[in-house]
Amino acid sequence: MIKLIASDLDGTLLDDKKRLPKDFFEVLGKLNERGIHFAVSSGRTFGAVGHLFPEEYRGKMDFICDNGACILLGGKLTKVYELERGVFEALLSACEEIGDMRILVCAQSGTYHLSYDSEFDAEVAKYYKNHIVTDDLRSIDETIYKIAVCDRRGTMEHGKPALDSIFGDKLNVQASGEVWMDVMAAGINKGAALTGLREALGITKEETMAFGDYFNDVEMLSAAGWSFCMENGHEDVKKLCRYIADSNNEGGVTKAIRQYALGEVTV
Repeated sequence: MIKLIASDLDGTLLDDKKRLPKDFFEVLGKLNERGIHFAVSSGRTFGAVGHLFPEEYRGKMDFICDNGACILLGGKLTKVYELERGVFEALLSACEEIGDMRILVCAQSGTYHLSYDSEFDAEVAKYYKNHIVTDDLRSIDETIYKIAVCDRRGTMEHGKPALDSIFGDKLNVQASGEVWMDVMAAGINKGAALTGLREALGITKEETMAFGDYFNDVEMLSAAGWSFCMENGHEDVKKLCRYIADSNNEGGVTKAIRQYALGEVTV
């Protein structure tokens, strides 16, 4: 029996226009009635995902944000894994030395970035509602969860290898898109967060379902007995999953939930 479901957002639960499936809240209601937990799992901050869900529903959901650095249970903040100040500043210096990297600092009260160009600002606005332009990233004086880095030369080809060669296992550098990567403290990822959530709720791996599409979802998918990669997902991620769900533009997540968790016949 499925007792916990975790789903990535971009490229997974949301379609390409950043919309939830039309039947999402109907499905969520059915899950709530059966005592099945539903957790949104995203590389974005809570401030950048919470607006997608009306306040009346947030208390009925769990959230894994910032790729596992921030966890909310029943809509309430329960755990934060901070990026230490010294590590944060060393990371900024490394990105500056590598060059041509656009940085987003994901912190407690919002997301900060320098003023790069209008194209970058428009890209940020797709994902982060509360983004703040600053002229000095080192002046941010609050809890920092992670940094997101845009490397137009390619995350897997350039940005990730470059940072891995400097920091090794001191940081967790994860590709979240072709030109995006998220950098967290070592050991922080969606899978570790999902495992912690499972343990807090007394739910086993075999009772857990997870959906994802890209490399930053791999640990989460591995932490679930019922692992689904989206049809639109990366081919290498598909190989690691038990099932393939219909694409994000076809409401693949809610279709699979109806079939496997709710036992409904789908067509």
